[in-house]
Amino acid sequence: MKKQDVFGHIPRRTLLAGVGTTAAGMFLRPLFASAAGASPTRLLIIHRPCGTYPDQFFPTAVGDVSTFTLPTILTPFETLKNDMLILNGIYCPRDHNWAGDQHGAGLITMMSGRKPVEIPGTSSGGDLQAKNQTAAGPSIDQQLLLKPAAGLSGTVVPSIQSTAYRPSSLGLPNFKVMSYDASGAMFAESRPGTLFGNVFSTAMAGAGVSAAQLERMRLQNVGVLDFVNKDLARLRALVPQSQLVKLDAHLAGIAQLQAKLAPKPATATGGSTCAGPVLPTLPNPTGDLTVDEAQHKVVAQSQLGIILSAFQCDLTRVATFSFAHGNSALRFTKIIPGFTDTSGLGHHDLSHVQTTAASVLLGQIDQYYSQQVADLLTKMKATPDGDGTLLDHTLVVYLNECCIGWSHSIENMPVLMFGGKSLKLQTGRHIKFPMRYMNDVWAAVSGALGVPMATFGDTAYSTGPVTGLFA
Repeated sequence: MKKQDVFGHIPRRTLLAGVGTTAAGMFLRPLFASAAGASPTRLLIIHRPCGTYPDQFFPTAVGDVSTFTLPTILTPFETLKNDMLILNGIYCPRDHNWAGDQHGAGLITMMSGRKPVEIPGTSSGGDLQAKNQTAAGPSIDQQLLLKPAAGLSGTVVPSIQSTAYRPSSLGLPNFKVMSYDASGAMFAESRPGTLFGNVFSTAMAGAGVSAAQLERMRLQNVGVLDFVNKDLARLRALVPQSQLVKLDAHLAGIAQLQAKLAPKPATATGGSTCAGPVLPTLPNPTGDLTVDEAQHKVVAQSQLGIILSAFQCDLTRVATFSFAHGNSALRFTKIIPGFTDTSGLGHHDLSHVQTTAASVLLGQIDQYYSQQVADLLTKMKATPDGDGTLLDHTLVVYLNECCIGWSHSIENMPVLMFGGKSLKLQTGRHIKFPMRYMNDVWAAVSGALGVPMATFGDTAYSTGPVTGLFA
């Protein structure tokens, strides 16, 4: 079939040229690519903090996960078994004897593969708790963005960094930052309204909307879709019939996000202006709840929803998200119904309690985070994309900065992968490796994306790409 046949009588090149010159075109371009069977691959890395408990995380059997029961922490992924790959025997590429906070060293090395360095002008003095660490170079997500062959670059928003914990956006990077580029730490945005506005305002600017228009959008406090709806109505007639359902679905998703984050006042008027929304309306803390405890679930769901929408519209193909940092003070008695901890400890401090009762509680926290990720993956799996679903065309990596919280252990890191069908990820399995570093996992991921690597990160913690992850 010739390419233009997908679009009826209109030559594809002519149609795309016309669409590309409009702000509405940013919502339509991925549909044309999808209709032509050219859906892009995306990369999403999700972090949850403070370790886990291996006996509640790893199945006792290896092989086909459909043949055995998932442990407690993984039960939220029951309906996603065939989309999941459990990695066992993966080590964090670091040394316990390094100076500096071990949660910080864990997150930095899991993402960059190299020993952290001290922030220029500071000194740890050999202190194992020092918080002055930063990455020695770019993290894996940013390194892959620099490789055109990986197919992750070229979007109007190069990448998204987000979190559901406000303290992760402030202070020194250390255990707070997942992504690093050549310039240094890329702090995550913790405010859903700001993240939504940044992503879609950048997209609008990339579509030719002037700075003056964007400012009018902000002042008038109207939505992104208000600006493009009239143009979309005209262009909708040009969209391939096979893609109309997808167009309506992802525009509806954006509208729902927009309404959830910043409902437009009844007195607002329309017009040819739009803006990112104002700060989101989130639950107010009551009693002794902190703001982060009151809003943690809603913020996490909003941040992940923004990433899903940005992937769906092909505004970006790379994102990192952290529920909270490794010294999280969130008290889950305030977050999880029925959580029976009487200590009043935050997540990090609770992870250092060496009792059976504490291990059960920490397993409940890890299970709670698994449920939030499972909800996102289920939505991605229900989102059509090209010859499959959004999950099929997204590699999702779910990791922690340590294995056991109280010991900051580096062995048997709890790592899961999802989706990645377009990369031939070998899902539906539990693989146990004979001690391989996360660097070797990233080297395999890079190779699957079309960028072969002999090693990734520090060669002292690299032996080459692991086998068995991708066909």
